[in-house]
Amino acid sequence: MLSRRVTISRIPLVRPLRPPSIVTTVPKPRLFTQNTQLLLVAHRASRPQLPYLSQPAFHPYRHTLLGPNPQLARLLSTETRQYIGQQTFLAAKWTVVLWTFLALFGIAYVGIQMESEERKNPTPDEWRFWTRWYLRAARVELADGARNGVVDWANVGSILREALTWLEDTAKDGKGLVDQVDGEGLLIPEVGRAGYDISAKSWPWRAGYFEVIMGCAVAAEHLEDMVVDKTRKIVFSREHVIGPSNPDPRPVPSYMKAAPLEENCEQAFASPETYYMRVLTTKGFTADQRLDAALGYANWLEYKGLNDSAEEMYNWGIDIAKAGLPTDVDDLMDAQTFVLGAEAATGVTSNLLRATTGMAIHRARTGDVSSALPILLSVLRARRNTPVSSSFQQLPTTPATENAKTDIGQAIQTLSLLQKVLRQPQFPPPPPSGDLAFTRTSVKPTCDDSELMLYIGEILFATSPASDEGLGWTRQAVTVADAILQAGDKKGSDGVDNKAKCRSCLATGVSNWETMLHQVANRQSNTTSREGGRNAGVLEWRGWFGGDGGQKGKTLDEVRDGTMEEELKQVERLKERIAREGIEEQMAKVKNAATGLTWIG
Repeated sequence: MLSRRVTISRIPLVRPLRPPSIVTTVPKPRLFTQNTQLLLVAHRASRPQLPYLSQPAFHPYRHTLLGPNPQLARLLSTETRQYIGQQTFLAAKWTVVLWTFLALFGIAYVGIQMESEERKNPTPDEWRFWTRWYLRAARVELADGARNGVVDWANVGSILREALTWLEDTAKDGKGLVDQVDGEGLLIPEVGRAGYDISAKSWPWRAGYFEVIMGCAVAAEHLEDMVVDKTRKIVFSREHVIGPSNPDPRPVPSYMKAAPLEENCEQAFASPETYYMRVLTTKGFTADQRLDAALGYANWLEYKGLNDSAEEMYNWGIDIAKAGLPTDVDDLMDAQTFVLGAEAATGVTSNLLRATTGMAIHRARTGDVSSALPILLSVLRARRNTPVSSSFQQLPTTPATENAKTDIGQAIQTLSLLQKVLRQPQFPPPPPSGDLAFTRTSVKPTCDDSELMLYIGEILFATSPASDEGLGWTRQAVTVADAILQAGDKKGSDGVDNKAKCRSCLATGVSNWETMLHQVANRQSNTTSREGGRNAGVLEWRGWFGGDGGQKGKTLDEVRDGTMEEELKQVERLKERIAREGIEEQMAKVKNAATGLTWIG
């Protein structure tokens, strides 16, 4: 057979070359030791990995749920490391910025609060930062407790005690303190050492020191029956302590920690006499300050039932007041009965009036009303007969002068506001020491007079309930206090603002007035029911909720019943107004606290 060779010619190339389909082509692996950038729009090729690090980077059905997603195959790869680093840096930067802003905002807020408190109640400039901080913190704690109705005396006491430690430390704010020559090394039994000589200190330092000590004394009064658990630093009442001295301890409330053991407890605070005697034995305090400590200590002793000791302390207070009299004391007061004479109106001091009033109240509380009543009457007479000081007298104003004052006030209001903001808060000047002759601010009765009349009314009603004298004195005291509050003049005889005292005096007088009326009504009802007369008393004849008021031929008892009913209605109106004004005042305080410019004033 013949072989036949067929020649096949090359087919000409018609279409250009193009890469093969990526679906069917196996990608070329990248080297493990190289790091090259890949296009994000292109599919990544597989990269040889170690067996235990192998992650499938490519799968033909990546958009289905049958296999892993290539975008999540490797979260931390060489491609995403830089991105993660940048995001971490940004997160750290903004975190630092945020916390810095919060810290600066907190510092600014604390600074504004400190400035506000400093302008309201300045602290001595010569004190260190932490001593002033402690005093301001105690003031804020007391203000919050008064507003909420509950004071954390353990916290207040610890803060003031820390401030007192700084003030009496010669290496800190107590630099320059010296022991008294007569009191050096003197120890008072169950009290401690005597006070220092602070005569060389400035008035702001001495005033702040007095405030701290008296604050410690008040805290000690409230913490007398409290103990502190040394292991947990928690204050408990003695009735909760578990130990031999308290065989039947009272259960601890659910919101408190477990009851302490007696061997782990100690006295939470020093006794009140420690701080009262510190003031009384310190050289450099004014007579008014020492008298405050004497009256406070005497009141505490009276509360504890130590009437003899309280009597001695009231005598000590009278001696302090007598030491500052400008004239002979024998011409002003009887040394035995403490009754002020008729000549006391021109030479008596405010300290002597306070001391004798405290003695009279003490004797009235202990049942010696026969000697208390003359003292109170003599004090009231001395107050009413003292001359009016020319420095407190006000000239009569006309509409023209009032308009001028208004225009001037509006003109300088902006300047005054700027001065308050820019001016450094100054510590208030020292008040009168109480050793000068007592003078009145006006001829009108004051809150102090109303208070004395309340005491006199209570004594008279207690000693002679059948007489109307006690009821009359109480009614007059309420009228005076109400008139003072309605007129807007809440200043006492010494020109000091006594708004809280006037309001308390009015509330006490209204309560006493109501109690006396009810007792008189009950007594009349019992008397008439036993006698079987026509008039069955105010409860049966007239009634508090209505009754026949058109009866003719009323007797004297019926007229008195009608008057008593009117007085009871007046008492109810006063009670409603006091409650309403109290609520309005509380709302005003909250509104002022919510404003942002209260720190300026």
